[in-house]
Parts: sequence; C-alpha cells; structure tokens
Amino acid sequence: MDKKLRRKGYFQIFFAGCLWGTIGLFVTLLSDMGADGALISLLRILTACIMLFVLVLSRCGGFRAFRIDRQVLILTLLLGLFCQAIFNLCYSRAIQIAGMSTAAVLLYTAPIFVFILSVLFLKESVTSPKLLALALNILGCTLTVTGGNFSALSFEGVGVVMGLFSGFFYGLSTVLSKVAANKAHPFVITFYTFFFGSVFLLLFNPPWTLADSGLDLPMLLVGAGYGLVATVLAYAVYMTGLAKPVETSRVPVIASVETVVAAFLGVLLFSESMGLWKALGIGLVFCSIVVMNLPGRKEREEAGV
Repeated sequence: MDKKLRRKGYFQIFFAGCLWGTIGLFVTLLSDMGADGALISLLRILTACIMLFVLVLSRCGGFRAFRIDRQVLILTLLLGLFCQAIFNLCYSRAIQIAGMSTAAVLLYTAPIFVFILSVLFLKESVTSPKLLALALNILGCTLTVTGGNFSALSFEGVGVVMGLFSGFFYGLSTVLSKVAANKAHPFVITFYTFFFGSVFLLLFNPPWTLADSGLDLPMLLVGAGYGLVATVLAYAVYMTGLAKPVETSRVPVIASVETVVAAFLGVLLFSESMGLWKALGIGLVFCSIVVMNLPGRKEREEAGV
C-alpha cells in the first residue's frame, strides 16, 4: 500500500513540476505588458492567495478549516517569508545582476540543498543512485537552460550570492513543506503560505503604488492565470504529493521536469532553438528522474530483492 501511495506521490510531484514549467510563459507575457519583477511576483502570490481562500471555504469545510495549530502556523509563516517573498526577491535580483541564464543555473542548485537538509534533519539515507541522480540533474538543468552556451553566464559576486540564496530558499521550501504536509489540509497550508508571502511582498509594493505600476485589466487577467495554473494548481498537487510517503531528497529532482516543459514551451511558442546541447540536457534531466527512482538497499530488502 505504501509503495502504491509513494508512486502516486512522485507522480503528483512530477505533474506539479510540469505546471511550474509554464512560469516562463506567464513571466514573459507579463514582462511584455510592462510589469517588473516585483509586480509579477505580487500578482502571482496575491491572486493565488485569493483563489485559495475561496477554495478552502468551498472545499474544506468553511471558516473552521482556517483553524490550525501553532506549529503549522509557524511553518507557513516561514514558508511565506523565506520561500515565497524573500525567494522571489533574491531570484529577481539575481536575474537583474547576473542575467536569466546564470540565475536559473544557480536556482537549480536547490536539489543539493534539499539533499543536505534531508540527510541532516530528516535522517534520510545517502545512496549511490541519489548522488548520481543529483549530478545528472544539475548538469541536465544547466545544459537545458544555457543550451551549452556558457559564455552567457555571469559570475558577478552579488548576483551569484543572490542566485545561491534563491536556490537555498527554493530547496528549503521542499523540506518545510514536507514537515507541514500531514499536519493540515494541503489547500489550507498553501493558503497560509501565500497569505504570509503576500503580506511581506506588499511591504515592497504597497497597494497605493499599484496604480502607477501600469496594472490594467489584461495584465490582471494574465496574472490571475499565472496564479491559477502555475501556483494554485501546482502547489495543491505538490502538497498532496508531499503528504504521501515520499523521500524529500528525491522531490526536487522529480520536480525538475519544470525545466524540460519550459524548454519545450520556449521552442513551440517563442521560436527558441532546441540545439544538440539543450536536447542532451533534457535527456539528462529525464535520466536523473529515472535514476533517482531506482530503489535503494533498504527498499530492495523490504521488497525481498
């Protein structure tokens, strides 16, 4: 039974990664409309928060569902502050200083941070397949993002630091989400996470400044689509998957299918070239997912192999 649930959990995480792969599409559309990084982050998190509020009311038993214990509240506060608000600010800053490619490559150091945190704090095992999968995944994501053109990478000090911080906070969200996953309904946890994230981001974008930011109805509608597809649906499926008996250290590698979906959308919708190196990177990402799901010694013993 646990094995079946585990597989279902990994599939849900994989599907969430596919939904996150649409992030670049929405960011590109909003950027073309004139939205800056801070406004894009706010639109995503605030619209998602509003949708999740309605979803919790209608699907989780009304206002009573918002009553959670102090531990879960603290976890969602940390998730909202560090893994949404500060993460988005660090990532946006890394893009501004070091460029999109460098920021994306540094973001995908997240599996390393998740692996270390999972071993130290969740006592998960270190296995050869996991280490191999991590190496393949990081190389695959790097090639997928850069297309093998490393000359576009910039290693300016502050930009690298911001990029590494974004990778750390991105990884930290997986660990904290796993800890919180079974303590309340996934929709409720996700709502509080985005609620606190919205509050912190509004400190940088006060409501009275939105009128001067170029925000109009088309931008709001695209922002709502961003909040629905790449945020509400993605995180709802993701948190549901994390609530199952999955290993946290495997999660970011499986969710990295996000880079593959983003690459295909770039080719299909924005006429980006595929190229040999990008295709190789995509292949390595899929290989890393397969390798990460190879059973370790403990699982083989449980299965009697």
